Amino acid sequence: MAGNRINMPEPRRRAAVRSMVDGLFIWEHINTTDARAHVAQSEAERLIALAIRGHKRAWDHLTAVVPDHEAAERVLALARRGRFSLDETIPSNEDRANLGKYPLSPEARKRKEDRLAALKKEMLAIIKNQDDAQKALTAAREAMAIELHARRTILKRLPRETTVKKIFEQFVPRFSGRNGGYTRITKLGARRGDGAHIVRLDLV
Repeated sequence: MAGNRINMPEPRRRAAVRSMVDGLFIWEHINTTDARAHVAQSEAERLIALAIRGHKRAWDHLTAVVPDHEAAERVLALARRGRFSLDETIPSNEDRANLGKYPLSPEARKRKEDRLAALKKEMLAIIKNQDDAQKALTAAREAMAIELHARRTILKRLPRETTVKKIFEQFVPRFSGRNGGYTRITKLGARRGDGAHIVRLDLV
C-alpha cells in the first residue's frame, strides 16, 4: 500500500504510470498533473538508476579481465557481432547430421569459414595472446549477459523495447556521472476547467 496511488485502481494506475514514463523517455518531457508527475518521476529515476548500475556492473566485470578501456570496448563490440571462440571450427556435414542439422553447401561452408577466420583475426589483433584473448571474449559475453539482465528487468516495467534501448544508448552515458536527480518538475499553473495543478516533468 506504500506510495501515491493517484486515486486509481491498481491495474489502471500501473498502465498510467507505464505510459507516462515511456512518454518521458521518448520525448524527454511530459505535461501532467502534479500528483501524477511525482509518481512518474519516482519510477523514471528508479529505472535510470537500475540501467546505470547494470551497465556499470557489466563494464567492471569486463575491465577486471581487460584493464585497457579502449581494448575492452573493441572486444565488447566484437563479441556483440557474433558468438564464437578462438578454438572453434565449422563442423563437417557428418557432424552436423549427428546434431540434427542440415548439411552445408560448399559455398555456405566457405562463407562461414571466412567469417569465423575474420572474427578470430580481428580478436587476435586486439589481444595477441590467444589464451588472454579467449578469456577477454568470455568476459565480454558475461558482461553482455549482466547488462541484458538489467534490460529485461526494465522492460518488465515499460511497454516498448525501443524505449529500453534508448535508455541504455542515450541516458546511461548522459547520467553515469550523477548520483540521482535525473529529472525535474516545473510548475506551469492551474488547468482550466477543474483547476488541477499542471507541471512539466522533464529529464535534466
